Amino acid sequence: MKKLFKNKVIVLLFSMIIFSNCFSANEDKSGFLSNIRELKELSDIMDILNENYVGEKKIDKKILLQGAVKGMLESLDDPHSNYFTKSELESFKEDLKGTYVGVGMVVQKRVNEPLTVVSPIEDGPAFKVGVKPKDKIIAIDGEATYKLTSEESVKKLKGEPNTKVKVTVYREATKETKDIEIERAVVELKYVKHRMLDDKIGYLRLTQFGENVYPDVKKAMEDLQKNNMKALVFDLRSNPGGALDQAIKISSMFLKEGRVVSVKSKEGAEQVSNREGKYYGDFPLVILINGGSASASEIVAGAIKDNKRGILVGEKSFGKGSVQTLIPLPDGDGMKLTIAKYYTPSGISIHGKGIEPDVVVEEKEGYMLFDSMVTNIDEAGTKENKKEIIKEIKGEEEAEKYAQHKDVQLDTAVGILKGLLLNKENSK
Repeated sequence: MKKLFKNKVIVLLFSMIIFSNCFSANEDKSGFLSNIRELKELSDIMDILNENYVGEKKIDKKILLQGAVKGMLESLDDPHSNYFTKSELESFKEDLKGTYVGVGMVVQKRVNEPLTVVSPIEDGPAFKVGVKPKDKIIAIDGEATYKLTSEESVKKLKGEPNTKVKVTVYREATKETKDIEIERAVVELKYVKHRMLDDKIGYLRLTQFGENVYPDVKKAMEDLQKNNMKALVFDLRSNPGGALDQAIKISSMFLKEGRVVSVKSKEGAEQVSNREGKYYGDFPLVILINGGSASASEIVAGAIKDNKRGILVGEKSFGKGSVQTLIPLPDGDGMKLTIAKYYTPSGISIHGKGIEPDVVVEEKEGYMLFDSMVTNIDEAGTKENKKEIIKEIKGEEEAEKYAQHKDVQLDTAVGILKGLLLNKENSK
């Protein structure tokens, strides 16, 4: 693992490395002999099964080996380390490209526990029926998820467009369990949205850190500045993360100097990432986060908070502070493995803890769901215009519900920025 870390292959949260590099050339002799004994034990067990097992299912050594590897990873009790068969790996890679058929959720799974929603994908099927971050999916089509692997759970959620799947959801905040029917669809990720909220305050929404999203964020920022933006709301709510290098580049847009993040391997080797690229100015900045803001979102939020560059508003983030790499295995299989943890500029690991906002504001139930009904937020305009669009799509009753909802987190952010702009004007 030292070799991997020194070679700086950790450029993405799901980067590619060469399987042979997983073994240290300097491994000591006793460790090598121990590995040989353990491999022989595994081989002996496979031979015993092959020679003695009597049952309807024929012994397949490839399947036995896959089961052994899955068992090893499950024993780590790490929801982010998984084994993929060739077909599962191909499906996983497709998901990273930004378009896939399914229910539109980022999930994680621990052994003998239900499936946990990290974040529903904005405008996706699960989002539109009200699935929320940190919901527990305790059953899929009546089958309990605690006994399923992560891959088995995801496979059951996927399917053909326009088909339906029933998930049983437990929500800790309300102690409520309910069945939700979700219609599968083609999920297309629209990563970047932006608009001016008034003549001075800009709004930038990033739904996920795609593999090459930085140019789109850069373009949105330049457009906002052309429209005389003097302050910015950067919305990372329900953003489940993505590419580490993109998080570093986007953080750097708002930092004049300083550290963005550091990553430490198992051996303690530290890779420090300082700001890089163009700096976009000293304008007042508010970052919106919630329980669905995870991973790369928390890197940005942590960098802004620790460098005292802006103010965090909303709810505590998810708390995923580990880095994974995708390792190709023989015969086309693969393994996603946690190889490092990241630390905010002040040296804090947020893994399992999350980042606390500077200003805590709880989301008013349902606002973001109603807002998502307007498919193009950039062109929708005022709230009244959105209400009319929802009326056309969902009818009068749904439009009235929308009119009663307020995005209190965004309103709070705007209020803070107006105060900062006023103070800036008065100090001249």
